[in-house]
Amino acid sequence: MIKLNRNLQEASFPSSFTGEKRKEWELDLLTQARAIRQGTRQNFQFTPSRWKTAKTNLLRESFHKCAYCEVNFTTVAYGDVEHYRPKSKYWWLAYCYFNYAASCQLCNQKYKIADFPISNKQLQKPRIQKNNTNAYLERKAGTYTPDPLNEDLGLSHTIFSSLHTTERPLSIDPYIDNPSDFFAYEYNDVIREVDVVPLNNEVRPITSSCIELLGLNRKELRDLRYRELLNYRFLRQILDDQTINDIHRQAARNLITQEFIHPKAEFSGMYRFFEQTTINFPTL
Repeated sequence: MIKLNRNLQEASFPSSFTGEKRKEWELDLLTQARAIRQGTRQNFQFTPSRWKTAKTNLLRESFHKCAYCEVNFTTVAYGDVEHYRPKSKYWWLAYCYFNYAASCQLCNQKYKIADFPISNKQLQKPRIQKNNTNAYLERKAGTYTPDPLNEDLGLSHTIFSSLHTTERPLSIDPYIDNPSDFFAYEYNDVIREVDVVPLNNEVRPITSSCIELLGLNRKELRDLRYRELLNYRFLRQILDDQTINDIHRQAARNLITQEFIHPKAEFSGMYRFFEQTTINFPTL
């Protein structure tokens, strides 16, 4: 997992998540919440076509990889617009762009589903009463989520990020947290696997929970990470061998930079971790 940044360029950003449309969609959720309080409906009815319009931009942000496991899934699957905070528990964030990430279907549908463990008290939901008027809901609409392109029109981006720290989920939001502060990698040449592990004991509760929540050590990923790591190790051995001429060593460095630690690379978080270590890999 690597740190991601939001692509908020107005020319390419999906317009539905900003301005009046954002308020309209939030009003829809507030109106449904009032109906549930009134007893005229039991559950929220979400419109998946709304968050699906975010996928193209989300894929740009994650370099066409799963934001969590870093596998490039777009050549074999459609993938999901994943709600970091599940809409079943955080209904007011169902159409909030800052609550989305591009995810492979395994991380999202097989493992995470609607689980969302937290360390502290859950974020306070909007206080909607059964006697709230339409005018009241219209005034409140747009105030519970950030407007990605205009902080003056919604919840401040800074406040939204600070709520993450206050709640402290037992999982990583790669747009707010820096995954390199949480994850380390351990390889095993006997069973030919690479495990994701906590960086240190301080972050162990969050990291261990996140690994289990998303299935980051599922067998397929452990195997694939090891096979990919072999190529990196070969280049590192060339780079670290002082008997090899400078031209070949520089070529190895260029290849590592362009094809391994570059954010577009699968498992670039793993390679970046090993780039920061002084480990001497055994000869292959």
